[in-house]
Formats: sequence, C-alpha cells, structure tokens
Amino acid sequence: MHDEFEDYDEYEDLDHLDQEDEEKLELAQMALDRGEDETALDLVEEYLENHPLDVEALNICAVAASNLEDEAKALALYQKALRLDPRNGALYHNYGVLLDRLGRHEEALKKLHRSLELQPDFPEVYVNLGNALDELGRTDEALAMYDEALKRMPEATDACFNKGYALNRLGRFTEAAESFRMALEMDPNDTACLNGLGYALGSLGDDRQAVEYYTRAIARDRKNTNYFYNRGVSRLRLGELENALGDFEKALDLDPGFFDALIEKANVLIDMERFTEVHGILDRAEEIDPDSSDPPFYRAVAFERQALREEALKALEESLRRDPDAIHTLNNKGSVLMELGRLDEAMNCFDAILERTDVYPLAYYNRACIYARLGRTAEAVRALTRAGRLEPHFFEDAATDPDFDGIRSKPSFQRLVGARTPQETGRI
Repeated sequence: MHDEFEDYDEYEDLDHLDQEDEEKLELAQMALDRGEDETALDLVEEYLENHPLDVEALNICAVAASNLEDEAKALALYQKALRLDPRNGALYHNYGVLLDRLGRHEEALKKLHRSLELQPDFPEVYVNLGNALDELGRTDEALAMYDEALKRMPEATDACFNKGYALNRLGRFTEAAESFRMALEMDPNDTACLNGLGYALGSLGDDRQAVEYYTRAIARDRKNTNYFYNRGVSRLRLGELENALGDFEKALDLDPGFFDALIEKANVLIDMERFTEVHGILDRAEEIDPDSSDPPFYRAVAFERQALREEALKALEESLRRDPDAIHTLNNKGSVLMELGRLDEAMNCFDAILERTDVYPLAYYNRACIYARLGRTAEAVRALTRAGRLEPHFFEDAATDPDFDGIRSKPSFQRLVGARTPQETGRI
C-alpha cells in the first residue's frame, strides 16, 4: 500500500507540472497580445524547455522574437514549426509577414499564398498579400487583395488604411480620401488614417481641411515628424509662412536629419526673404545628402530672388550636374539666361524640355517670350497658343508681360490675348 501511494504522488506531481506549463503558455499568449514581447518570450521559452516540439509555442516564440527584432531566431523557429506541421496556415502567414518586413517580398508572397490555400477565409492574409504586392510595385493587384479582405471583414481598419495609402501613391486622391474616411468611421482616432486623409485632401487642393486632419493626428501623436512636415507643406501652400516654418522646425527638433524638412524650411525662408539663413539650412541639407540636386536648386531660387543671376546660374548648373533630367531646374536655368539676355542659350533649355515632354506649358510660354523679344511674331503666337491650350491663364499673363511689348500691337497677338492693357486688367 505504501508503494502504491508513492506512485500516486508522482503522477500528481507530473499533473501539477503540466498544469503549470499550460498556464505559462496561456500567460505567454496573453503577454504577446498586450504587446509585452519580452515577458512573452521568457514564458514561452520556459515552456519549450519541457515541450520543444509544441507548434503553438514555437509560433508564439517566433512572433515575440520577431517583434523584438531578433529576425534570425524568428526565421529558424518558423522553419522548425513548419517541419512539424506543414499544413499550418497561421505559421505560413506569420512567416510571410516577417519575410515581407525583411524586404524578401517574393518569398513572402509564396508563404502568404500557401497560407491562403490552407485558410482561404482569413482576412489578414489578404491584407498582407496586398502589402507584399504593393512593395513589388504590383499595386493594382494589391488593391484587389485589400478589397478581398474588406469583403470578408468590412471592419478591417488596416485594409482601409493600406488601400488609401496605395491610392495616395497612385495619385488617386479622391478614392484614397474615401478609403481613409471608411477607416476613420471605425476608429476616429487612428492617427495614421488622419494623416493619410490630410495628404489626400491636400493633394486635391483642400489644404485648409488637410491642416485640420493633420492637427488632429498631431494632438494624438506629437512625436511623429511626418505629421508636422505634412501640415507644414499644406500651410506653406496656404501662404501661412510663420505657421509652416514652425511645423518644419518642430519636425527638425524631432529629427535633425530630416532632409525634406530642411529643404522646405529653406523654401519658407526664401519666401520670407530671410536669405542669410537660407544658405546655412541648405549647407546642413548638403551634409545629409551630398548628391541631392535640391540644395543647389534652392540656392539658385534664393539668388534669383536677390537678383544675383550669375550666382543663380552657377547653382542651377550644379543642380543639373547632379540630376540632368530635372525639367523644373532646366526651366529655371532658361529663365535666368533670359534675364541675362542670353536668349539662344535660354531657347536651348526650353527646347530640351520639350524634347522630353510636350505637356510642360511653361516651356512653351518662355519660348513665346523669347520669340516676342526677337520680333518673331508668328513663332511667338504659335508657342503662346500651345501654352494657353494647356493652361489658359498664360493668355492673361501674356497680355501684361513686358516680354511681349514688341509684338503687342500685332493683330495675330491681339486676336489671341485680346487688346487688354495693364491698366485695364488692374496690373502694372
């Protein structure tokens, strides 16, 4: 009887140990769900000491390791788990998400497609398939995946956000705004969606409302540099220079190496005619990205505003050396050459632009200005016609532009722009 009682105690101890282990696994999952990755990892690793082949535990361990940026460990764990359970759709999904994050998008697609084969009604798979496809530049396919996710789970905020983000990048801003609004109906305080909607609205020309959404995002997350930067861009377009400058400076306080914020700060300072500060800002930008064509371009803009044309020309030539295909830089070079009276060289700049694209109306307009200054009325009228067909305001501009004074009385010019004078239009 005594021996039998000892055996019973031994089984009772084993049951107690199993129960403790199961509790550890449950606690590990709960910690993971709360975002306490280190706690989850510690608990699940203790569990795996006694249960090294438990696939659920291996998956939890891999997710926690991945969240803690120990990607090598996570990859090894997913591979081991899939050898034990090769038909586990959740494992393929999580493995694919990690591969996508590591930039291994083609491999990620294979794992995610396999996950979809095993669990076709799992909405998260469609979302992450969309993400991988989008990273590969297959954005139309990505949008179809996000739509599939939303069919299965209409309340999937991630699918709405990612769809809106992709549409923003495609320039389909009206659709993007609709997608972000859907997401915000589900979660009105989602800062990324507030920012995305602001970007879409700003791109649609509604910068006033865009500022409101950026401000709401900033109220909930004052550490995100992009929110301040984007609000600054909209405020700059609205002509709110002091406010825009404040936003770019806040972004730079958070990230002193934020190149685009430095460039836009310089842009604001140029508009404010604080030229002595501009070059210091652009020096900082050059230190961050010595190969960028932007710092010399904006130096040229500052020099032009100060009527320092030779200095502007040198800066534009440096900008073009760094980016020979920059059409806006080539146009500015042509404008400076016009101001210097070097009309043949200026014309070469505008001709070079039109060899690359026939939908750059400013190049046609500037060619018309040169022809007018040379007294070549027919060519001036032809070039101005092309510019005005693309952007009708050029007809009004020509009516008061002194470059056209030499042909202003010509019937063909008057038929095109009318016989208005500067006084009649209120412009001198």
